[in-house]
Amino acid sequence: DQIEEGLPEDLRKQLAFAVRSARWSYGIFWSISTEQSGMLEWYDGYYNGEIKTRKTVQSAESNADQVGLQRSDQLRELYESLSVGEINHPSKRPTAALIPEDLSDAEWYFLVCMSFKFEIDQELPGKALTKNGPFWLCNAHRADTKVFSRTLLAKSAGIQTVVCFPHLGGVVELGTTKP
Repeated sequence: DQIEEGLPEDLRKQLAFAVRSARWSYGIFWSISTEQSGMLEWYDGYYNGEIKTRKTVQSAESNADQVGLQRSDQLRELYESLSVGEINHPSKRPTAALIPEDLSDAEWYFLVCMSFKFEIDQELPGKALTKNGPFWLCNAHRADTKVFSRTLLAKSAGIQTVVCFPHLGGVVELGTTKP
């Protein structure tokens, strides 16, 4: 993984600390796209929500933080394999790899978010960056899709509250299943 200039190498660990400390379900860092001018895109994330299966390689000393980091990696790998169609070639996947049937609704939400891009002044991430301040969305699962295009995804995943705030030249998004 190439680290963008100015972003710390331990960004995911910082997201993990923030998400776990606040007991939220996920954290995403949206960065300014290097490929599409004026767009924010997924850079990294940490998943801390419900896990349908425990397909993680765990050792006896593995703690909850490590499990979350492993699951976040597995979700990213699954997204990448789905985006290039590798899921149809099981022989190419590692034996511990996730398949779509392994995921909870909240994990699907996190995975699908990886495909989203936002114009710099649109939606919660884009507005947080443009206004240089936080945006809170309560009842995300019932929000108007003009405000939050992921409303239906949030509803299926039980995501109720989302907050976005500018950080390190991009935007951190935190979400939770709690009001």
